[in-house]
Amino acid sequence: MNGFYAFVSIAGVAAVLITFLLARFFRNKAMVKYIPSIIAALGGIGFYIKSAYFSTGFEDLAYIVLTLAACVVFFLSFITAFILGMIQRNNKT
Repeated sequence: MNGFYAFVSIAGVAAVLITFLLARFFRNKAMVKYIPSIIAALGGIGFYIKSAYFSTGFEDLAYIVLTLAACVVFFLSFITAFILGMIQRNNKT
């Protein structure tokens, strides 16, 4: 189980860093910083559909675990992008 926590932690930190870098490089384009959260959400939806409809045996359990990891990464990157947006909006005024 420690491997799962390490995987989710590394993926979450990577998503937060990518969100932060996108927000720094594209300051005047507000939606670019939400790309990692959109990708994580689409990945989670894809893993869920794969586990619900196209899996055989115990393969669906692995896809449910990947769905949970994608949900965590989505929430971390979305919250980071939202906070960065609030900070950028407050700095403009």
